Order: sequence, then C-alpha cells, then structure tokens
Amino acid sequence: MSFSFPILLRSSAIAGTALVAVWALSNAWPIDLYQAETATRSEYAFGNNWSDLFLNPSWAAGVALVVAVVAIRFSGGNRAAPVVVAVVGLAVLAAPSVVSVPTGLAPTTTGVAAGLLLSFAVSAAGSERSCLTALVLGAASADLARREVDARLGSPRDWSISLGGNYATTLVPIAVLVLVGVVILATSKWLPPLPARPLLSRSAAAPIAAVVIWGVYVSFGDSASSPGQWVAAVAVTVVVVAVVALRSGADGRFLCAGLAVAATAVNDVIWSGWWLGPLALVGIAAGFVMARRLPSTVAGCCILAAVCVSGLLWDNPVSTIAYAAVLPAAAAYSFLSTLVWDPSVKALGILLPVMVAVLGFSALGRRPSVAFTWVNGEPFELPGAGAVIPASSGAIILAALTCVTAAVVALVVDCRAARETER
Repeated sequence: MSFSFPILLRSSAIAGTALVAVWALSNAWPIDLYQAETATRSEYAFGNNWSDLFLNPSWAAGVALVVAVVAIRFSGGNRAAPVVVAVVGLAVLAAPSVVSVPTGLAPTTTGVAAGLLLSFAVSAAGSERSCLTALVLGAASADLARREVDARLGSPRDWSISLGGNYATTLVPIAVLVLVGVVILATSKWLPPLPARPLLSRSAAAPIAAVVIWGVYVSFGDSASSPGQWVAAVAVTVVVVAVVALRSGADGRFLCAGLAVAATAVNDVIWSGWWLGPLALVGIAAGFVMARRLPSTVAGCCILAAVCVSGLLWDNPVSTIAYAAVLPAAAAYSFLSTLVWDPSVKALGILLPVMVAVLGFSALGRRPSVAFTWVNGEPFELPGAGAVIPASSGAIILAALTCVTAAVVALVVDCRAARETER
C-alpha cells in the first residue's frame, strides 16, 4: 500500500463518506416502524397501507443504491462531479436542522443523501487496495459509531405515525458532517482520473436487485408476514443476491460478504457497555490483518455463520463475544479478502447489511433478554450490557444457512476465477 499524503487524504474522504452514508441509513427508519407495518386499528398506525412501504431500511438503502449508480453513470470521467455530489449529499443530511422534513419522508431523503455520498466513495476508491480498505473500514465502523453516539446522546430517530406524525431530525451529528465535508473539499485536487461511464447493461444489475429485495420485503417479508411468507422472502432475497454475484465475476465475492454480514442481523446486541466499542475496534483491526495475510471470503462467510448460530446461546457470554468482537472481525475480513472493480457492485455490497431488512428488522421471534426489573408491579425488560437479543431458533438457523450459501457462491466464483487465470 502507498501511504503518501494524497492517498491518506483521499482514503480519509472515502472512509468518511462511507461511514456517514451507512450511519445515516442505519438510523433512517422511524421508531414506530413495527406499528406501521403491523397495526391496523390505531387512529394513526396504518399497517399494510401504501405509506408504510417507504419507511423501512430496505427502501432507504434501495434508494441510496439507485441514486449512487445514477450519479456514478452521469459523472463518469468528470473529476469535479463526485465532489459536488458528495457535498450536496451532506447538505441534504443536514437539512432537517434548518427546514422541516416529515419523518415519513425521512427514509427517502436519507436514501438520496446516502446514495450521493456513496457515489463519491466508490468512485474515488477506484481499484487501489488502500482506498478499497478505507471504503470497507469506513462502512464497517458506521454501526459502531452510530451505537456509541446514540448511547451517549440518545437516538435521533423519530416517530412517524403513532403520534400523528413528527418532523425528522439530523441523523448524523452536524460536527461529523462538517468534518467530512472539509476532508472531501481538501482531497478534491488529488482525486484520480475517473473511469468512463460504465456500460448500462453492467451497472443495471445492482439497482434491479435492490428493487427486487425491497419489493419482496414489503410484499411478504416485513413484520406483518407469516412465518411461511418470511421464509420465502429470505429464500428469494438470497437467490437474487446469489444470481447477481455469479454474474459479477470475481467481484461477486464482495456481494457474498455483504449477504453474510446482513444475515448476522438476525440477532441484535444491547450496546450499553463502555467496553463494547474498544472491543469492536480491536475486532475490525484483527479482520484487516487477517485479510492481508490469509484472504478468503469463503472462510469469512463461514465465521459469520458461526456468529449467527451463537444466538442460540443467547443467555451465555459466548454470544456477546461473538457479536461484540468476532462479528466486526469477520465482517472486515470477508469484505477485505477480495478486490472489487465495479462501482455498482461495491455500492451494493456495502449496502446489503442495511438493505436486507428481512433478516434484520423483521426477523422472526426475537426473545427477551434475561434481566428484568419491576415497574408499577409489572415485569420490565432490563437488558444487560452486551446482552444478545436473538430471533427464533428457526430464524437463526436460516440466517446461518444464508451465510453458508454465500460461502458456497463465493467458492464457485473462486473456482471460475482460477479457471480464467489458467487460460
């Protein structure tokens, strides 16, 4: 890797834009999304109504991907365009601080802003390993940064419908947006020549996949779906990603990594201990080192399958260690084990952990944590720091099988790439 000042500055801009984009998308869905998807009798909650189709993270991430691909296509060859686009994205994210944006529209506006930022990140990354590493590390650190800030400052997410509608807030602190903006402007003169406009036939697969994933989710994979519908939604989602991965050549391994990381969202972890952040950072650093010394997307996906299975031991420290340390390490390891060239594949791979809400937000049967207290004579859940909130056993097994499927597809891609090299 080259560590000259221009490369370091460009890597910082890439990591910053990727971090902000994924951070914003992770906070895009409203607090009452579950009520929006399921409730039908409340005066304000309108389950199964058309409006709730556009409140979920799958929609926000899908919008981001489409916007990113369009921005990349129309800025091909123009070095100034990605900088302008990224600054506009930061302005859109900061807009709720000065103008009123209904929370019901926030997932869409956030998706637009994140897509503009991501178009800069994937374009500026090119094919240099150092810049690709910055892209992945920025995106991988987003959930960590979001959880740490939310734990200390409170979540910026708002109510959309259950209280009659509110206005959105800025999902990422203004100070972070300003800092990233300064770095973007500072690095503008050191951006490399951008590639020519990509072929439409090659760049269209990722947006089509995003539309299908969102359509499957809102049709029969959201919180109102039956267990059978949910399983079918997971199966269709996995098939769609696998098909795009197999069509993307060697770049397909990046999508396999994204799918496996998305599957681990079947369980959640309570982010309230001071030690969780440092532990996750150590995990990310370990994943980076492993990818440099022994790269293997297949192995990374298998480790992520084990992380999913750890949710079966939800009342055991094993699951906490798996989600606080092993998951960040395995995610970084899986993504960084392969170089990726196609900007649309980079964008889709980075966004899959947010986009595949069927394995995250609407995962079946999350159990309560083991710690309770009493409030007004009623038991009240009081999760401990680092406690894992798992889905049902069946959902966990299906998530693990998704990771194994991702590993198999990555292995097929590896074999194809090896045969191409031998020719």
